[in-house]
Amino acid sequence: MNKTLTSRFISAVAGVAVAATLISVPASAQQSGHTRPVIGVLNTEIIERDSLAAKGVRLERDKYISLYQQEIKTIEAELREEEQRLTQQRNVLSPEVFQQQVEEFQEKFAVEQQTLQVKQQNLQAVYQQSMIEINQEVLKISSQVAQERGINLVMAQNLVLLSDPSMDVTRSVLELLNERLPQVAFQNPEGDVAQADGEAAAD
Repeated sequence: MNKTLTSRFISAVAGVAVAATLISVPASAQQSGHTRPVIGVLNTEIIERDSLAAKGVRLERDKYISLYQQEIKTIEAELREEEQRLTQQRNVLSPEVFQQQVEEFQEKFAVEQQTLQVKQQNLQAVYQQSMIEINQEVLKISSQVAQERGINLVMAQNLVLLSDPSMDVTRSVLELLNERLPQVAFQNPEGDVAQADGEAAAD
C-alpha cells in the first residue's frame, strides 16, 4: 500500500469538520411590520472547542484514528512482505502459477483498500452524527438565550467583522450546553465493517 493512500485516508478521517450554525429569528420575537434587528453573536469555534460533549466526541474519534493508523502500518508491512516473496519466486514459478499469485496479491490489496475506505466513511458518518446532535442542542439553547435577552437574530462569529462584546452570547450558550448535554453517544463505526466481513466469509 503506497504512502499516498495512507496519507489520504488519515487526512480524510482527521479532517472531518462541523459547519457553522446560524440561528434564525424566533417566531415569538417577530412583530407585525418591520422588526428592528437585535443581534447576538455566537462563537461556534469556542462551542466546538470547549463544550464537554464535543471534547468527548473528538476523543472517541481520535481513538479510532490511532487504531486505524496502526492497522495501516501492519497492513503495509504484510503487503511489502508478500510483494517481496512474489519478486523472489518470479524465476522459480511457472508463468501461470506466478500470474495466479500476482492476481491473488492484487485482490488482497483491493480488499484491504476497500476495508479502509469503509472504515473511513463510517467514522466520518458517526462523527458527523454526534456533532449534529450537539448542534441541534446549540440551536435550542441559542434560541432560549436570544428570547431571554430580547435578541431576534443570532449570527456566527466568523461571519461578523466587528461586534460589541455585549452582543456575545457564547458563554451563556456554552454553560447551558455543558449542563444539558455533557456527552453524546458515539456509535461504533466498525459495525458495518464487521457485518460486511461476516457476510463475505459466509459467501
